Amino acid sequence: MFLRRIKIGQKFSIAVTLLIALIMLIVGTRILSYQRQTLKENAERNNLALVRNLAKDAVEPLLSMDPLRLDELVRIILDTRGSVYAIILDVNGKVVAHTQRKYLGSVLSAESDVLPIERMKKGEETIQGLKTSDKNVWDISVPVMIGEEPIGLVKVGFSKESVDWVVEDNIRDLRRYIYAITGIIVFLGILGALGLSKLLTDPLKKLKEKMQRVQTGDLDVQVENKSIVKCYERLNCSRADCPAYGKERCWAIAGTLCHGEVQGSPAQKIYRCRNCIVYKETCGDEIGELIEVFNQMVGDLKHNLKKLEEANQENCRLERLSALGQMAATVAHEIKNPLNAIQGAASYLRKNFHGELLTEFLGIIEEEVTRLNEITTGFLGFSKPAPLNSSIAEINGVIKNTIELIRQEAIERDVEVVVDLDNRMPPFSFDYAQIKQALLNLFVNSLDATQPGGTLIVSTEAVDSTANIVIKDTGAGIKKEDIGKIFKPFFTTKTRGSGLGLAIVERIVKEHNGYISVESEEGRGSTFRIALPTSRNEG
Repeated sequence: MFLRRIKIGQKFSIAVTLLIALIMLIVGTRILSYQRQTLKENAERNNLALVRNLAKDAVEPLLSMDPLRLDELVRIILDTRGSVYAIILDVNGKVVAHTQRKYLGSVLSAESDVLPIERMKKGEETIQGLKTSDKNVWDISVPVMIGEEPIGLVKVGFSKESVDWVVEDNIRDLRRYIYAITGIIVFLGILGALGLSKLLTDPLKKLKEKMQRVQTGDLDVQVENKSIVKCYERLNCSRADCPAYGKERCWAIAGTLCHGEVQGSPAQKIYRCRNCIVYKETCGDEIGELIEVFNQMVGDLKHNLKKLEEANQENCRLERLSALGQMAATVAHEIKNPLNAIQGAASYLRKNFHGELLTEFLGIIEEEVTRLNEITTGFLGFSKPAPLNSSIAEINGVIKNTIELIRQEAIERDVEVVVDLDNRMPPFSFDYAQIKQALLNLFVNSLDATQPGGTLIVSTEAVDSTANIVIKDTGAGIKKEDIGKIFKPFFTTKTRGSGLGLAIVERIVKEHNGYISVESEEGRGSTFRIALPTSRNEG
């Protein structure tokens, strides 16, 4: 439970520190063990060499039987650190020199001396471990040789405890040195672990902060990546027609021109992008890749939520339009027959009864009944739109024909109509009648909004696979607060009208997979822009 509560950087530092300490403990123990064994072996070799030198030095005194020189030799050995005794025997096993003079002249016949004496006669050395009354002793026996003929034996005993003490004395200094080195390495390891953990956890902290912001609903977050690599720079690409040219994060852009082919959506190409040098250098390591995945995920989430919101708004709009359409159809159907009866009665009275006042009022009644009939017809057309009947035609031709329908009215209102059509516009598939109705509604609205002396400009432009239609007037314009309402059914700023004209225009354009927008400034006129796809198939 304790480890779960501490931060990941601290966990990493603790783990690295413990690992370094464990490694140094194992290495230090191995070094000390090896050094101890080496020192013991060196001590044994030194002691054996010392006894061999004594055997060489004892050759001449043994031959001449010089007891003083022999005694001097064993006394020198006794001064050696760790030596317990030194003995020189003649070929018969008689003591001719001893560190304890009381044994001079005696013959060593103890069971422990049988083996060295026998091996002396063969010219062989022996090393035995002996247990004396107060200590353990290494007994080394080396024959004194002239050529291949033994003439005596040298025996020297060395205290095991003394040798071990010398070894441990040397090991003690080495142990302090190893502990000091271990402390320095552990300290440096702690500093390195803290620095490395900071390097690793800082990006994770930033990622955590951004994720917490996402939890609060803020999707305008991006974790900064200072190592971002631009594909066109890294790959020396000059394809200016590529959607990613001059931009960052090419793997998040659809339709890029990589490896001589057009790529799909980011979701389709991401597996190939992960093997690309641009993506690898941008991410760096797994944490960098996690950050880029997070940035892409948040961007996709924001885009998808926006699309979902737009879809919900469109569904709500369609539901409202459906309800309004049903209501409009019902109302239009119910009042159509009474209006026809009123119109018929008014017409009968005008034909059979005469009088100036009566004729005037009957004319008003017939005029208003006609207007109500037009409104109800509009309601019925809006509530039950006819299906598209598309065929290949020229949009410029539709515009010219529709302009002719309003030409006379424009002359009467002193409004100049300017037509600028793009001759490069290709024929494409659309519903001739419905597009004509939409254009006529827009032209009539522009005429109604334009004062005498004003201008109505209609232009077209072919851009890639899109036909752009622009209707611009110099009329009164639209109030800023009304811009977002003008395409809603039954909204109108006119004293006369149903408010369905622009709603029908928008419906027709959308049914053609097109888009309509408006720009307007009060007192300076309005501009309507329609974009229709020219690649749409017939039907």
